[in-house]
Amino acid sequence: MATLTFARPLSPDDQEALEPLDASYAEHFGLEPVLTKSSVSFYVRTGHAFVAEREGETVGFVLAQAVWNGTRPTVYVNRLSVSDVTDSGAREALLEAVTKSAYDAAVYDLQVQVPEADDGAARALAAKSYALTPERVYGRVLGSRGRR
Repeated sequence: MATLTFARPLSPDDQEALEPLDASYAEHFGLEPVLTKSSVSFYVRTGHAFVAEREGETVGFVLAQAVWNGTRPTVYVNRLSVSDVTDSGAREALLEAVTKSAYDAAVYDLQVQVPEADDGAARALAAKSYALTPERVYGRVLGSRGRR
């Protein structure tokens, strides 16, 4: 029998449970962890951040925010993290939640940034009608962090 995975809004109380998941996902894909007290506080207020749970266990989270670029609002997903990189159910529950939150806020453009090596995320995104866009993301870190 399949177990149900559901997504609920991110809460400040989630930080402690999510930090190990964030650190593991970041290490697996060569990223920096993103969860801090201030980042959790920020994403709680966006209304577009969710936690995936299955049988009382936290199995993933999504961090997103709406941004107005002068033309139209867009929800940007900055992290789609799961405890098991093969867990399509958690990813799909999180994508459903962020898609619905965007729609409910009358934001109809969504962009999701995931590591190129996260094949599971690519499959989950395709399963939820997201398509790869013909763009590249370049980054640069300034200051002392950039010299590490």
